[in-house]
Amino acid sequence: MNANLRLLTLAGALCVGLFTVPAADKQDPKATPKGGRLLEKTAPHAEFVVEKDRSVTIHFYNEDMKPVPATTQNVTVIAAPASGKATLQFEKKGDSLVSRTKLPEGEGYNVVVQFRQTADAKPRNLRFKLETHTCAECQRAEYACICDH
Repeated sequence: MNANLRLLTLAGALCVGLFTVPAADKQDPKATPKGGRLLEKTAPHAEFVVEKDRSVTIHFYNEDMKPVPATTQNVTVIAAPASGKATLQFEKKGDSLVSRTKLPEGEGYNVVVQFRQTADAKPRNLRFKLETHTCAECQRAEYACICDH
């Protein structure tokens, strides 16, 4: 019985170790110049900003968070509210990409940003929950919150 208890304890400890992310590997969200959500797994880094009229603007930054113009990047956003999926296409305006249509009303629904470095590149899908209410701690929209909660 004692040997079984030790094996069970060891197995439990190993499982916890496998599913726990070490603090050193965890990345804190970075603040962005325009108050949006930083999509760090893109090159250059992309910032997702929901405008007051619910259109979406994508700004681009280098590693030092200095603005860079949109060039060959292609972005599509798929919003999935309870009323049904909506797809937003983007066009270049100035140095950024701006959605041709607006996000559906409501919040708390999933958003997928499909990012392509070039039109024929494989898309990179970035997912998050769209919550536009203001975070009480950092005073940013919740989808772009930089607090650790």
